[in-house]
Amino acid sequence: MSINISAFLGKKTDELDARFIKTFSNLGFDVQLHPDLTLTKSSVEGVLYLRLTKTPPEFLRMEPTAPLLIAFDFGVQKRGKKEARSMLWPPRGVGAYTYTISSRTAAGRNDSTAAIQILSMAILAKESDGYFYADGKEVASPGEIALNQSVQEQSRFNRIYFDAYAYRFESWPPVDGVSSFVWPQQIVPPKSLTQKMPKRRFRFRYKFSWLHVPGILLISYWTLATLLYS
Repeated sequence: MSINISAFLGKKTDELDARFIKTFSNLGFDVQLHPDLTLTKSSVEGVLYLRLTKTPPEFLRMEPTAPLLIAFDFGVQKRGKKEARSMLWPPRGVGAYTYTISSRTAAGRNDSTAAIQILSMAILAKESDGYFYADGKEVASPGEIALNQSVQEQSRFNRIYFDAYAYRFESWPPVDGVSSFVWPQQIVPPKSLTQKMPKRRFRFRYKFSWLHVPGILLISYWTLATLLYS
């Protein structure tokens, strides 16, 4: 299943690329933006590429030192000066905005891409004093609130591997829309890392006593008599 998510940028778009990287750093990530891309303009392919070289220390990693290549759908549209609003768009809760950034989650994406995609959109909304919206929500959220919620969702990586099926970074993909690119290998979890269900322990345990023998014999007698005469 895939959903559409949007960031409506506010008026604070100056040095947005640098502040985007800084906010990631404050959260414990080391993120680099593709050198030929900027956050306020769509690429030819409509894809944003990031290089991730560090994650928070509490995240489970199979290859902690391996840089990762993150890529996700990313389209930017600048709002016209006299662009009118309709009853359906932008969604309720969105105030004044300067750009709309749209991204669609991909079915089957790995967890690292999913996490960075959501965080990226929330950071853009927060750093620009804008708004964040995802399909299925009744109203858009201010960027600050959206980022706090997105950060809380990352706590699951204390239990599952963040880099499972992620792509190792080897080189930047071309963004001219013409050149080909061979994707690097994914980090595939070995079978030995499959978590096993712990054996269930029952608190109740029967302890034999000779005092129980008369009762056991009586129950056995009545059970046998019932079977013989029924």
